[in-house]
Amino acid sequence: MRYKGLSFCFALLALVLFMGTPTLAAEPQQEQSKVIAPGAAEPHQGKSTAASTSETQQGKVIVAGAGKLTMEDMRGNMQYTHEVAPNVEVMCEGKKCGLSDVKMGDLVKVTLDKQGDKTVVTRIEVKKADSAS
Repeated sequence: MRYKGLSFCFALLALVLFMGTPTLAAEPQQEQSKVIAPGAAEPHQGKSTAASTSETQQGKVIVAGAGKLTMEDMRGNMQYTHEVAPNVEVMCEGKKCGLSDVKMGDLVKVTLDKQGDKTVVTRIEVKKADSAS
């Protein structure tokens, strides 16, 4: 009887692992299309405007420059590389600055807009790493 119960437990465990794997594998793809709100642990859909849809992402800068911004989400799970619009508005702690002022480790909130067939960053709000608490 003891071995029958043990084999039943292993069969149940295998079933749970087998059924849970597709769900876990699908999560990263879903996160890429979602938006991360300031201070929120879970992504949510951005607000849309009449002319176009904008979405925002919040995260930590890995690399910024040469018309691109690479960042990771607040949980450190996903990494994103975005093209930066030539007319991007960059605000460093409420003051205008440039993309060259954005450094590795800075916390950012980026606004993404569709321009033609590309999605580009049109606004970056920066909280400097040395002042983040």
